[in-house]
Amino acid sequence: MATKQESQYWMESEGERKRLASNHFIIKDAMGGKLVRAPVDFSRPVKILDSGTADGTWLLDLASSLPPLSTGANEFVGTDLNPAPFPQSTPPNIAFTVQDIKKPWPKSQHDQFDLVHQRLTILGAGPNPSASISYLYSTVKPGGWIQISEGTMDFPPDIVNEERTPAYSDMLRLMRSVAGVVGAEWHVGRLLKGLLEEAGFTDIGEENVMLNMGRTNKDEKLAREGAESCGVAVQGLSKFATSKHLASLHPLLTELGLALGYDFADKFHPDFPPDKQLLPTERYETLSADLEKELMEKGAVYPLKVVWGRKPE
Repeated sequence: MATKQESQYWMESEGERKRLASNHFIIKDAMGGKLVRAPVDFSRPVKILDSGTADGTWLLDLASSLPPLSTGANEFVGTDLNPAPFPQSTPPNIAFTVQDIKKPWPKSQHDQFDLVHQRLTILGAGPNPSASISYLYSTVKPGGWIQISEGTMDFPPDIVNEERTPAYSDMLRLMRSVAGVVGAEWHVGRLLKGLLEEAGFTDIGEENVMLNMGRTNKDEKLAREGAESCGVAVQGLSKFATSKHLASLHPLLTELGLALGYDFADKFHPDFPPDKQLLPTERYETLSADLEKELMEKGAVYPLKVVWGRKPE
């Protein structure tokens, strides 16, 4: 397992790890407790890949929820650019390894998996999500399935708006600014079906899932965790947006560049670009606390698109 110093994830922290785990259960709740929408036959042994696995919460949850097999055993592989959160001890049929979603997968992983899963990860592909999806295509067995989930950023205006949810709206404004700096597509969830078709997948299905954050979630524990996870996310994003001369003097942007495959020292002005800086400096100091309070009092939602497809035999 990698040490903290080896981490390349720009929002790396214990709070961030907790946020990612909390988000898993919020998404699972929104999906009715079912982690897989693709029609995979789990009555026989299968091999499953979770790309962008973080600490492996999705993978381990799925492994524990599948029905027992009369013969054989399922195999599970989790990959991420950052190895720091990988579990230190796992059963022999579960493995974790480092893989960059912007790079081709080793040939030993080609045509290996009955199901490939990736969720809220494509931001790391920057301006070229098509290549990332094509790399994932190579890992799917002929006849196997892929399932990808990303935000559409199409928020219902009666729930998310400047008047009702000003702090949440500021968080989204900040997220969009950071996405613009790294060249990522803001509405990438809208594009998933086309990206899968372009890569060669067929029998594509899709579903809109609305995540309930804070008070909109009927589960009190999930409501609190959703509010806290948004607060943690804002802390990391604010740190990125307000740091000065990051490429040469501060490790944060350097780590972000490594994670997303860019050399920011060459591609961007060392300060966060003024045209992307949409919040007053003093707003960053209060946004996290304001956001958690707002979500616990009013709540908000996050629109997710789940798309799955089959690799032709």
